[in-house]
Amino acid sequence: MGLPEKSAVLFGVSPLKSEGDYEMKPLEGRKRRLGDRHDGFLVRNLDPMGMLIPYIMRSKSDSWVLFEDRIDITHTQEFLHTMRKGEIPKLTLYHIVFAAIVRTYSQVPELNRFIQRNHIYARNEMKGSMVVMKGMQRDSERTTIMPRFEMDATLKEVVEEIEALANPIDRTKKVAEDENRNDFDKLELALSLIPGWLISLVFSLLKLLDRYGLIPKALTALSPFHSSFFITNMGSIGMQPVYHHIYEFGTISIFGAIGSKETVHELDRHGNLRRKTYLNMKFVVDERICDGFIYAIGFKHIKSGISKPEQLLERPKEVIHDRIDRR
Repeated sequence: MGLPEKSAVLFGVSPLKSEGDYEMKPLEGRKRRLGDRHDGFLVRNLDPMGMLIPYIMRSKSDSWVLFEDRIDITHTQEFLHTMRKGEIPKLTLYHIVFAAIVRTYSQVPELNRFIQRNHIYARNEMKGSMVVMKGMQRDSERTTIMPRFEMDATLKEVVEEIEALANPIDRTKKVAEDENRNDFDKLELALSLIPGWLISLVFSLLKLLDRYGLIPKALTALSPFHSSFFITNMGSIGMQPVYHHIYEFGTISIFGAIGSKETVHELDRHGNLRRKTYLNMKFVVDERICDGFIYAIGFKHIKSGISKPEQLLERPKEVIHDRIDRR
């Protein structure tokens, strides 16, 4: 169900030119069946525990789990300097983190799930969210971009997708004054102009529609709350990572934060003093979408991708699809 053109104009959002503009790519050519949503397919092969957990833990605030890790990025820093001089001049550590997560989802697809109405769904797109600051002053505003990725995306392609959305942003202007503001900014501005009681009513309605997968695709396409993951870069403001909540509104199941790089001197196994650089990361995840074993596999992949980023230059040997049907 798309957003009608008149409604789209009312909210300041560009209306859909065609149904395919926001069309999700089905998993393995899968067709929607009764019980599926436009943004995900019902997972039908859960074990008894997997089926019961969403009823035992009814909300994200009741089911979040905290992960943290300290990753050796000494080699990653060298890789960054090399790539910036040649193949990927705009490469940042933030890009590598995004690419490592995208690669992880291609190998551990269970992470790309969400819960609505006590049911678990496999999301049928790869969409990340990130905040872009328009300045570093106390009154600086911010915007949000939501790059989409192919499951087999390389590091260079991840950088291109992110930069294509970030580059047009005019960081010298307020959101309302920025001629290049994106559709999410337009929607935020439109909502901020209506009375508080009406905003409350709108979001109550959206939450109800979301439970049944009835929010128009044009709106979920603009929503950072309907993403595969959200990553914030606390290091860009000189902070260590925080445990950031996962929003009750929407379908996001994983929120990660990275902090400032930490340089230390430590002894190796031979007793030699070595200079090492570490990156601290913290994640808040919804434990209902998959078990701890799957999360452990996923975070090992993320850690590997960040510490050995050269593997992200090539496509994965295989993209593993989520197994969601009964055998």
